[in-house]
Amino acid sequence: MYNFLLVLHLLVCFALIAVVLVQSGKGGGLTGGAFGGSAQTVFGGRGATDFITRATMVLGVAFFLTSLVLSLMSSGLGQRSRSLIQDEARRAPAAAPTAPGTQPATPSPGTPSPSGGANPPAGSNP
Repeated sequence: MYNFLLVLHLLVCFALIAVVLVQSGKGGGLTGGAFGGSAQTVFGGRGATDFITRATMVLGVAFFLTSLVLSLMSSGLGQRSRSLIQDEARRAPAAAPTAPGTQPATPSPGTPSPSGGANPPAGSNP
């Protein structure tokens, strides 16, 4: 979906550039108003819109929409956020594995020790 929108966005960009470059100037822009032209010339008249003008408006709206959607998709707004603590807890192993033939670092009470005797239960004095 993201790749499709990215290609669509690029096509809209190139089409918008082409349409803007094809348009002709309307009355000289601000220079007409600065040197005695009417205000209507500066701000544009309310004449009939032709195909190129409508295409510019439609492509401009499409450009803004695709830009907005692509930015929201790339920022991960729709994804569930997690904290760093949750990420580290997921990465940590549940229990440290021991190699075969070795004993755990802290034997539990009542298990035989390597010297042959049994470990006393916790809280008792030997």
